Amino acid sequence: MKKQLLFTLAFLGAITFASAQTEISFDETGTDIQSFTVGQQSSDDLDEGILTAGGTGVAVSNNSFMGIRSDTPTDDGATGTWIFTISTTSTTAINATLDLDMAKRPGCSVSGTVSVSGYTATPFSFSSDGTDVSAVMDTPIQFGSIISLVNGSPLTVTITLNEMLNIDNTATSIFRLENVTLERNGSLSVEEVSTNNTVANISPNPVTNSFQIHSNKRIERVELYNITGRLIKTFNEEANYNISDLSAGIYIANIKTQLGSQTIKIVKD
Repeated sequence: MKKQLLFTLAFLGAITFASAQTEISFDETGTDIQSFTVGQQSSDDLDEGILTAGGTGVAVSNNSFMGIRSDTPTDDGATGTWIFTISTTSTTAINATLDLDMAKRPGCSVSGTVSVSGYTATPFSFSSDGTDVSAVMDTPIQFGSIISLVNGSPLTVTITLNEMLNIDNTATSIFRLENVTLERNGSLSVEEVSTNNTVANISPNPVTNSFQIHSNKRIERVELYNITGRLIKTFNEEANYNISDLSAGIYIANIKTQLGSQTIKIVKD
C-alpha cells in the first residue's frame, strides 16, 4: 500500500486550496494568551490556504475547521499538510507555547509531526477509539519546545499527517485543525504532550543532584528548559541525569521517544 501511495502522489501531486491568509501575528501589546481561529469564514485568522491534501487525502473546508478525509473506506494511508507562519512586531523576543486544537473521528487513527522552523519536531500518534463515525474527539497537541518570536524572524509551522487509517468514514474529515493558541511566557504542560501511549515519570522530584526517568518507551533524548523556555541541557538516555550544576528552581524536562514526547516539571532544591 505504501508503494501505491507513492505512485499516487507521483501522478496526482497535491490538492491545494487558494488563499490570501496563511499567517498569524502575535500582538505584542495584546493579552498573554492569544487564540487564532481556523476555517473558511472571512473572520477566521487562518483559512483554506493552510491546508494541502496529498496522495489520496481529500481536503474538507468548513466554517469552523480545516480537515482531511480519506477517499474510500479501505484507504490505509491518506496524507495531508497544514503550513502557516507566525510573526510579531515586537522588537523584544517573546517566548511562548504553541498549542493546537485538533480533532479526529473515533474510528480512525492518525500519526504525524508538528515542526517549527529552527526547533526539534514534535511527533504525535492517535489510535482508533471505536467505530462511531458521527462523533468527534478532541485531540489537542502542544508543541514540545518553547518558541521565541521577534520582529523580522517569522516562524513557519508545518503539521504533517503521515498516515490516516480509516474505518467506514468517507463523508467527513478524519482529522481537523480548529484553533491555534499562543501563550506568552507559558510553561510546557506537566501532562503528556501527545496521546501516544508514552508514559514517563521522574524520581526523585524535587531533585538535589540527579534524577532518573522511568518510561515505558525507549528514550531518545531529554531536553531541559528553564522556566523562561531557554534550553539549558540536552541528554541522551542515561541511568542518572545530573543537574547538580544548576541553580535551585523550576525546570521543564521534555522527554522524547520514538513515538512521541512528554513534558514533566522538575523542582531543583
